[in-house]
Amino acid sequence: MTQPKVCAFGDDPMVVRNTFAQFPSGVAVLAVDIGGEKHALVASSFMVGVSLEPCLVAVAVQKSSETWGLIKDAGSLGVSIFGRGQGDLLRKLASKDRAARFEQVAIEVGDEGAVFIEDAALWLECSIHEISDAGDHWMALLEVKQLGVGESEPLVWHGAKFRELVDA
Repeated sequence: MTQPKVCAFGDDPMVVRNTFAQFPSGVAVLAVDIGGEKHALVASSFMVGVSLEPCLVAVAVQKSSETWGLIKDAGSLGVSIFGRGQGDLLRKLASKDRAARFEQVAIEVGDEGAVFIEDAALWLECSIHEISDAGDHWMALLEVKQLGVGESEPLVWHGAKFRELVDA
């Protein structure tokens, strides 16, 4: 007898988390400068291509995120999609030590406070288009105002590890 393709997961969120971890994604950092203080939020639940007109991307953010509370009202958000070899930098920006997150990190700050991480695979400057309730997360649609592509291959998050793309 063959194993069924799907099974019930009951009340175990780790089963869901481990299953979802098998879906590869890029890793985004949403960052802002508010009054000279920089804030960063790391998200693997980021999606491009939601809409071309208007140009929208989406991100899901845990409702428990203190950083989201700080940056969601910023007029302009910098989104950096991380590139090959930036896994350690990503861990630093996601650390609990908020004061040290941007120490020795090469950034560019836009005119409206969007923060962009150097050497990323791509950058987006966005504003909040809409925020909706999504269970234990907020689903935010971000309107892209400006964009740019770097020279780096993207960094991929898969199976709770950073991975890099290779040619088939």
